[in-house]
Amino acid sequence: MHGYEIIKVMEERGHGFYKPSAGTIYPALRALLREDLVTVSGGPRRKTYKITAKGKASLQKRGAMMEKWWRQFESNVGPERAALFKELRTTGRLLAANMRSVTSRQARELRKLVVKMRTEMMRVISA
Repeated sequence: MHGYEIIKVMEERGHGFYKPSAGTIYPALRALLREDLVTVSGGPRRKTYKITAKGKASLQKRGAMMEKWWRQFESNVGPERAALFKELRTTGRLLAANMRSVTSRQARELRKLVVKMRTEMMRVISA
């Protein structure tokens, strides 16, 4: 993909909540290129970037690092709190993944649920 395609994909994956700028993407791509994590082809006006085998290995390593981080987090806060954190993140991702297709009626209903959940959480926390 070229830089603006990458920006578009990241915006889509972020469901409109995050859209990197060209000033963010192109320096990051240059850094990835210096580290041989991507290759570049094409002319000066339209460069196409492609992940390398080293880049894929780096992504896998980062996945393993994130798994290690999660295990450490769980160890530090306890399995019950870690499970709560995970459920909240999963709920947030569910909302983010579907935000563009949520109708006004659904948004009102979901908001009521979130307010009710927050009220119940405050009741539990203060008990």
